[in-house]
Amino acid sequence: MDDPTPSYDGANLANLAAELEIRLTGRSPTRGLRPHLAELIPHTRNYVLVIIDGLGDLQLSHPAAATLRRHRRAALTAPFPTTTSVALSSVITAMAPMQHGVIGYTQWMPTLGTVVDMLEWADFATGQPVDLDPAGFHPTPNVAERLSAAGVRTTVIQPTDLLDTPVSKMACRGAERQGYSSPFDIRPSAVSSDGDRTLAVVYTAPVDTAAHAYGQRSQAYSTALSQTGQVWEHLRRAFPSDTTLIGSADHGHCDIPPEGKIYLDEDLTEGMTWWGDGRVSFFSGPLEPVHRIARRTDAQFVSADQLRRWLGGGPPHPALTELPTAALLATPGTVIFPRHLPS
Repeated sequence: MDDPTPSYDGANLANLAAELEIRLTGRSPTRGLRPHLAELIPHTRNYVLVIIDGLGDLQLSHPAAATLRRHRRAALTAPFPTTTSVALSSVITAMAPMQHGVIGYTQWMPTLGTVVDMLEWADFATGQPVDLDPAGFHPTPNVAERLSAAGVRTTVIQPTDLLDTPVSKMACRGAERQGYSSPFDIRPSAVSSDGDRTLAVVYTAPVDTAAHAYGQRSQAYSTALSQTGQVWEHLRRAFPSDTTLIGSADHGHCDIPPEGKIYLDEDLTEGMTWWGDGRVSFFSGPLEPVHRIARRTDAQFVSADQLRRWLGGGPPHPALTELPTAALLATPGTVIFPRHLPS
């Protein structure tokens, strides 16, 4: 299996966020990019970071990604595990997952005694909203709050239908939030004003949406890649020379064939709490059943100590007082789900 170990020492999405913070304020709690990566980004007063959900480096080889591929300069590693809630948290905090506290698409919350969908902020098993404020989850201050204290304006621009969602409230604390009906409507006036230093984060989802719904071989996916390239060109032309446009994915994507979906009978997970996602399964409980599942599925066993390193190490966020006992990495082309839970 490929080594999934992320780097948090200068080549991660968290380091990119820290680099922009350092450019705008002179400091960040996390180191910026390694010099050979930092030198690729021009020094300007204003920065626009475009997060293209699901467009990992490997996806740039797709024929419909020609426009985006032409502008590729380097590759970064995503925070672990590679999922939107984790990566966006690293962007808005400039921290590794161990510090910002979001370590999965679904996550065990000891204070609530349940597994929470971190995008919907709902009980994963029942779908009911949980009594936990998403806006207060990340450490204080986050990037937007630190920039604001230094006199830098921060704006997050996202589809209008995401503005009032729990994940938006979590990720956008301290920033001005703006919605768009079409990304082609985004104009320089939306993110900058005379005399202000600014950071704008633009979020776009069609590539990830098409990949999950239809797969990378579909026409819908090709269309999403092509249109995202057009959006990139629009933004490149729209912003003046005192603004640097930077594009990055939050994570990549891989198609999973139907035969690659492995469902665990309830007796295999009895006495354990399962969370995470199908590619990275976290388990809280006794170790022997985890080893048994690993043998049955050929998944890679990840110890608690190894998992801490992959999450960034260091002092954990208060929500991570109960880290997983262990984790399993599904083999390439497969995902693992308990049969009795939503998948």
